[in-house]
Order: sequence, then structure tokens, then C-alpha cells
Amino acid sequence: MLTLYDDVFSPYARKVRIALYEKGVPFERVRALHGDCNRTDFLHVNPRAEVPALVDGDFALFDSTVICEYLEDRYPQPSLYPADPRLRAACRLVEDLADTQLDAATYAVAIVELGRHESHPALHETAGRDLRRLYDALEQRLGGNDFLCGNFSLADIAIAPHLMAAAFLGFPLDPTKQPALLRWMERMQERPAVARDNADVLETLQRLRAEGRPAFDPYRVQWRSDRLEWVIKNGFADWFADEMRAGRVFFPVTIAR
Repeated sequence: MLTLYDDVFSPYARKVRIALYEKGVPFERVRALHGDCNRTDFLHVNPRAEVPALVDGDFALFDSTVICEYLEDRYPQPSLYPADPRLRAACRLVEDLADTQLDAATYAVAIVELGRHESHPALHETAGRDLRRLYDALEQRLGGNDFLCGNFSLADIAIAPHLMAAAFLGFPLDPTKQPALLRWMERMQERPAVARDNADVLETLQRLRAEGRPAFDPYRVQWRSDRLEWVIKNGFADWFADEMRAGRVFFPVTIAR
């Protein structure tokens, strides 16, 4: 049986879990709560100690995009990628938009507002502006279709967790500007695989709140790639420097193989 190392709240882990549910592939989970992705018990799977990571017998791999492509090859039915080469490429582009731009636009806000319960108006305003741009691009991408790349695909799976997280952070879709995207989101919520994962996320949130425990440590935060680029290019370099000086920042583990 497959073993998935994940964090219940990670949009990347959610993408892999929903893909597994859609394909009906059983798997065991090793959960990393509180954003503790810098743990050391799965360095044999991912030397950077990031989730998600997957083990299939004596074969291990990581990175949500690579994992989903492997699952498609290993379990081809039902297919989660379009058959048409152009739509298949478009699917990968939409997935990349989710994994880079959507994720980066919400990361700092989640740390400051959700994690620390602090206010940073400039950060919030910038994130909102960036998200509105991305929402409009997705609205245009949908057009009159039910899904982002023709039939239901990994593009839809990749986008949904990020839009749900953005709404939770106070950046909902505008029904007057993104009506098609709003209908798409309602359609996604009706899928059994998405509903199953939503229930897992909500149950975990409720349990952590009942126990008085945070969903992640907002004072010890992992930064990398597009998340860091978003902060710097949007003029928050001084804020990030203060974070580093305060010891609130760490970067992915690098272990030589």
C-alpha cells in the first residue's frame, strides 16, 4: 500500500489526497501537524523534509506535481489529465499557477493574520489585489465550461484548495465579477473526493481549537521559492528582514545524499 507523508492543511498535500480519492487508490498517512514539515523521520523519502512525499514499496518520491504525474501513470483510470496535448499542457499551466502564484499570494497573510492574529493592512491589500487578478484570469479560463480544461482534471484539483484557503482568509470570490468561478467552486464542493478532504480539514481544525492548539507555529515559518519572491517583489523586504532577525524564519532542510 502507498504511504503518504502529509500535512492536513497543506494545499499541495490536499492536491495529492484528492487525486488519490478520485482514483480510488488506498493509502496510509503519516501526518505532520502544526506545519512541522522540517521533521527528520522522512528524510529518506524527501531530503528537504517537505510534504507531500510518497512511498510505493521500495520507491519514494516527492513534490506534489511529480507525485500526481506518477499516480496518473501508475493508476491511469480514471484519468486526471486531458487526452488532448494542448489541453494537457494547459492543465499543467493551471496547476503551476496554483502552486506558485495562488499559494504565494496567501502565505504571508496566513502567517500574520491567521497565525498571529495581527493586522498588516498593506500586506492584506496587496494579497487581495493579486488574488483578484488571479481570480479574473481563472474566470476567463473557465469561459462557459464546467471545468478549467474541458473535463474535470488535475487543474481543478490543484486550484480548489487554494481558493478555499483564500476565502477562509477573507478573500472570497465576487459573484458579480467571477460568477462562473463561483459556480465552478460549488461544483467542486459537490465532488465526493473534495467533500471527503474538506471534512478531514474541518475536523482537524475543530479538534485543534478544542484542544487550544494552533494549526501551525506562526513564529517558526518555512520559506522558499515563490513565497519568498512574492514578499520581496511586492515591497515587503524590510518586513522579511525583521522576521529573519527575530529568528522566525527557516528554510527547507538540505541533506546530501
